[in-house]
This record gives sequence, structure tokens and C-alpha cells, in this order.
Amino acid sequence: MKSQTIEISTKTIFIVIATLVGIYFFLKIAFVFVLIFLSFILMSAIDPLVVWFEKRKLPRGISVIFSMLIIIIVVGFFFYITISPITNQIDQIVAAFSTIPQKLAHIFPFIKSNSTVKIGGFNLYKYIFNNFHNFVVSGAVNVSQTTINVITFIAYIVFILVMSIYMLIYKEHFYSTTLNFIPKQERQRIDHMLRRIEIQLGRWLRGQLLISLFVGILFWIYLTILGIPYAIPLSLFAAFCEAIPFVGPIVSGVVASLVVFFIFPNLFLLSVIAVIIIQQLEANLIAPKIMERVIGINPLIVVIGIFIGTEIGGLLGALIVLPIITVIQLLIYDIWGEGKDDSLSKNN
Repeated sequence: MKSQTIEISTKTIFIVIATLVGIYFFLKIAFVFVLIFLSFILMSAIDPLVVWFEKRKLPRGISVIFSMLIIIIVVGFFFYITISPITNQIDQIVAAFSTIPQKLAHIFPFIKSNSTVKIGGFNLYKYIFNNFHNFVVSGAVNVSQTTINVITFIAYIVFILVMSIYMLIYKEHFYSTTLNFIPKQERQRIDHMLRRIEIQLGRWLRGQLLISLFVGILFWIYLTILGIPYAIPLSLFAAFCEAIPFVGPIVSGVVASLVVFFIFPNLFLLSVIAVIIIQQLEANLIAPKIMERVIGINPLIVVIGIFIGTEIGGLLGALIVLPIITVIQLLIYDIWGEGKDDSLSKNN
């Protein structure tokens, strides 16, 4: 039997090493690409407002500045009128939750029985009651870590805003520069594909914000009608969860109902009914009407994508998985020639 010799050239070794180094480098800076992707989504959502100003004969740079000022003013005003109530009501929620053990003991008196809760001489009831407040405070407040997280979050927001402004001002230059790396015969198709992705992502973000706004308002109305004093933070939480398809609305509904159950148990049934009504309105009326111009995605793919995104990127991964799936779907449509009609390009 003849022996075989496998020769590996120096060029092959260099390519393999360069590929591995490139993958390692990409993984290290992957979060930067996520921030750039988020900036692109924000740019896509704001661009129609910039175009509206441009149609009024304003230069693009001035149009971008006006558009960003309007958005900053609206967001700033919103936080100005809500930050104080949110802070006060969160403090009230923490204080109310610290009384839960006493309420449970009142509802279920048998848990106070020493013979029931003693395990090897260890009094579980006394341990929980004596340390519950410490658990709440230590779990909810870690000043130094919270400060670091807030500063980091603000830095990310600033980066996304700056990048989106840059993309808005130099959008056409960005497209033309990108197309220079594409063969001439493919440039028109790639340009069309990029603009479809931009339009679709912009529509998704604007639609998602509208849905979150409607759901947040509905939660606030139902909590206010029931007389729950924590309406603002719970409704904002519901609006935020709405950004996570399928899973988010369930989480927000469960959290709101549990808060009502532990603090106002007599209103629990009404709370559950109200949450079900809101979720049915969102699923069958609000979301379909707002998202009717956005490409439909198979719900099973969305659920699988959420789990994958959460596993890879935690909460952020779950939040951005839908626009990523949207982009992948558009790319697949383009490759197989099954794209939607040009209506995407006509109306932004």
C-alpha cells in the first residue's frame, strides 16, 4: 500500500491563520457592529422626516438638525413629566413588596407553624421574615454597579445618536462608497436591495414605537381605572416589553397581574381580564393595522429567533432579532428573485 503525502502550502497556512484571526477579531468587536446596526435602524426611521424638511427647500444638514431636535425635545419632555412619578412609584412598589410575607402569613396562617417550617431546627419562617426587606433592598439597589451601568448605557445611546446623524447627513455618500466595492453589473441591484432594507427597517421601528405607545397607554388606563397607584412604571414596562414579539406581552401582563395580586388581591381577577382584553386588542387590531405594510414573518421563525437571540445576546439580542430576521428575509427574497413589489421603494 502506497503512502500518501499531503502538502500544505505556506499560502494555505497563512489564509487559515488570517481567517481565524479575522473571526476572533470580529467576535471581539461584534458589539460595535450591533451598535452600528442600531444606528442604521434609527437613521432609517428618521429619514422620512428629514426628507419632509428637504421638500421644503431646506439643505439636508439643516433638515437633519431640525429632525433630531424635534425628536430630542419630544423624548426629553416625556422623561421630564414622567421621571419623578416613576421614581416615587418604584419606591412605593419596593416598599409594598416588603410587606408581602406578612400578607402571605395572614392569608395562609399555617405557614407560621413552627412544626411545618422548621427544617432540622432551622426556622424558615423567621429567617424569611427577618431578612426579606434586606433581600429586596440588596437585590434592587447596588449604587456603584447601577451608576456604572447607567454611564455605559448613556455612552451607547450617544454613540448610536452620533452615528445615526452621520448616516443621515452622508447617506448618499455612504451608499455610493459601498457600491464602489461592488462589480458594476451588480450595483443597481445591490443599491435597490440596500434601500429596501432601509425602508423596511424604518417602517418596522416606527410601527413598533406606535404599538408600544398604544399598549402603554392602554395599560395606564386600565391600571388607573382599577386605582392601582403604580400605573406609570407598569405601563412603561409593558410598552418596553412590547418590543419583544410574543414573549414580551405575556411577561408584562404576568408582572402587572402579580403586582396587583400581591398588593391588591381583591382586584386580581379584574386585572387578569383587563390584561387579556389588551393583549387581544394588540394581537388582532393594533399590531395588524400598524404593521400591515411590514413584511410578514412566520411566527415560528420569530419564536426560534428570540430564543437564539436571547442565548447569544441576552435582552439586547431578543430586542434586535426581529429586524435581523427582516434583513435576512429581504436578502433571501433578493437572491431567489422573490422580492416584494416596488411599493417599498415608492413610499417611505
